[in-house]
Amino acid sequence: EVLYYSSIFSPEICFKYYQELSSLPYWARPTFKIFGRPAKAARQTCSFGSNPNKVYKYSGTTAGVDSIEYPPSIKEIKEKIEEILNTQFNFVLLNWYKDGQDSIGDHSDNEKGLVKFGVIACVSLGAKRTFMFRNKRDKKITHKIFLENSSLVVMKGTTQQYWKHSIPKEQSISEGRISLTFRQLE
Repeated sequence: EVLYYSSIFSPEICFKYYQELSSLPYWARPTFKIFGRPAKAARQTCSFGSNPNKVYKYSGTTAGVDSIEYPPSIKEIKEKIEEILNTQFNFVLLNWYKDGQDSIGDHSDNEKGLVKFGVIACVSLGAKRTFMFRNKRDKKITHKIFLENSSLVVMKGTTQQYWKHSIPKEQSISEGRISLTFRQLE
């Protein structure tokens, strides 16, 4: 099940959040394993969580908690989506796509350590980007969602079991986008 909310914050608040988040000192371009080989991510990441001992392992890398202190903007965003969804999150992974060249390939967020069939909520700040879903059984079946500034997309239930998702490269985009992907770690 996928839900989409188009505007959860005003443009002014989104601009403020984007400025605050882009100046965080934790941003790094992690190395992943893709088909067993190391590769630098085509985006920068950082992460925050309520428990420093919890880590999120994916694609041969580990996203540890950069800080258990949520910056004010992340705390405000977290509280807002927890209120909208009536769901609690204990970890957030931020992705910074500097322009349309930065991307993430087809993947599912179904790693060990995530609550099985848990809720994943992604808030977008900045440039509009395409969020592509591809069916795991029949790769010809796809769905697109255009992630606007201030949007919230929610994936829950068996979404990760049957679908992969991606943010493809888009040559025409010169602005940045920051996504905050809130998760439930076991």
